[in-house]
Amino acid sequence: MRLPAGTRDWLPAELKRKRDIENVLRGVFERWGYAETQTPNFERFDVLEMGLGNSVISETFLFDDRRGTQLALRPEMTTPIARLVSTRMNERDLPLRLSYVQPVYRYEEPQEGRMREFTQAGVELIGAESADADAESLFSALEALDALDLTDALFDVNHAGVVDGILSSLGLEPPEIAACKALIANRNLVALRAHLEKSGRAEVADLLVRLVMTRGRREVLDAARPLCRSERSKAGLERLEVLLARAAERGYGERIHVDLSLLRDFQYYTGVVFEGFVGEVGFSLCGGGRYDELLPRFGFDAGACGWSASIERLLIALERRVRKSESAK
Repeated sequence: MRLPAGTRDWLPAELKRKRDIENVLRGVFERWGYAETQTPNFERFDVLEMGLGNSVISETFLFDDRRGTQLALRPEMTTPIARLVSTRMNERDLPLRLSYVQPVYRYEEPQEGRMREFTQAGVELIGAESADADAESLFSALEALDALDLTDALFDVNHAGVVDGILSSLGLEPPEIAACKALIANRNLVALRAHLEKSGRAEVADLLVRLVMTRGRREVLDAARPLCRSERSKAGLERLEVLLARAAERGYGERIHVDLSLLRDFQYYTGVVFEGFVGEVGFSLCGGGRYDELLPRFGFDAGACGWSASIERLLIALERRVRKSESAK
């Protein structure tokens, strides 16, 4: 009998390895002061829709209950946590530090590192809007991968305000900005250049294309500065500079790179975003960032940041590392 596409059984030894990873991450979350919480596996779709980007909405499993209410299996955990905080914890003292280890569901084509049912582990820091909060999110993610002996993991960082500010300062309309961001995120630089030239921005096309192709540290910020004319893009650069300085102080400086093409696929990101990688696999192991506009959509005026990791992706990376080590003997 075949399983539904994108799902799997867990044999006892496999499940033990999965649980071991989950417990290591829970230990890191506790050390940073995050309390574990849990939400339903399915939610009202109109609630989830408030936080999800179009690409994730298109991958959401939908169904109706017997009363005709449209429901959805949650495709990620941040929006359910935002709903929980806004409705059940809105009188608690801020900041709130919440963690989770729960299954999520996405209707996408199954391949390595992409399943339709997988486990997300992560944290959300609610009501803290400072650079210290951004650094806490990034550094707790670094510590989590270190705790799994992935101490060579590298992280790419960006700020949503940099690219948004650059594009808006060019006089582009919101639909054009969205189109350019999609091209940047997909690294379709030929189409990006053509789009800018068609819009009469040929003079900045080469500079912007070179900029989003470059990955580095402070030199990337210096290269971006001439295009950052808006207050939003300037503020984004400043926040990234602070983050790089904090990382250097903690000894993480060599593991963090600025990548201005890093644009995560949820609509709610407003500030610093990041993803973590190792060489054994070609996909990110974890990612997150700042989302100050999400909780206000639920009637709770608070900024927030956080990150999550796919347990299954971590397992792939760790197992591949073991095989690589054994073959080298």
